[in-house]
Amino acid sequence: MGRASLVFLKWQFKHSSMSMTQLYASNPMQDASLFDEVLDEMPEFKVDLIESWLGDQALSGGAGREIKKARAITLKSRTALLAETAAQVHIRATGHGWCLAQEKGCGGAGLYEATRCVGCKNGVIDESFTEIWKGIYEQQTELLAIDDAGPAVKQRAERDVQWAHQVMVDLGVLLTPDTSNLNGTSNE
Repeated sequence: MGRASLVFLKWQFKHSSMSMTQLYASNPMQDASLFDEVLDEMPEFKVDLIESWLGDQALSGGAGREIKKARAITLKSRTALLAETAAQVHIRATGHGWCLAQEKGCGGAGLYEATRCVGCKNGVIDESFTEIWKGIYEQQTELLAIDDAGPAVKQRAERDVQWAHQVMVDLGVLLTPDTSNLNGTSNE
């Protein structure tokens, strides 16, 4: 694996140092053919994922809301559009959604702070993450019930409860929007 490839991998996986990337890349126990198989399957996976987003699936996140608007556009060839889009779009799983950011965005902070993805223009949260967001909502609600957590923790938990609530409304898990306002705050 060349130096340029390592630099790309460092950026792609948001490693804090080149040493971390080299450590992963130099593992003698890894199976190189597995990487080839993953790379061969990636375009088909991305086409299927984007196709599911263009259907009637509930979506949340900044990019998710834009995708919902784009569903109304009539296409000559949906298959060609999907193949072309999948080749051009970087899609990374965060564990609680999908990140479409390329050069700009949160710099990977949404990986560690899930609620940043809700207002981010590069975030897509689909139905496959419903249970994760229910868990985030429940966890933050429990945190609010702790009396001696301090004002900063309480403020953060209140914000995260609102964001998780919004995702669950967007995904159809909750039918009524929260009456509190997210103040149009962007998490980008």
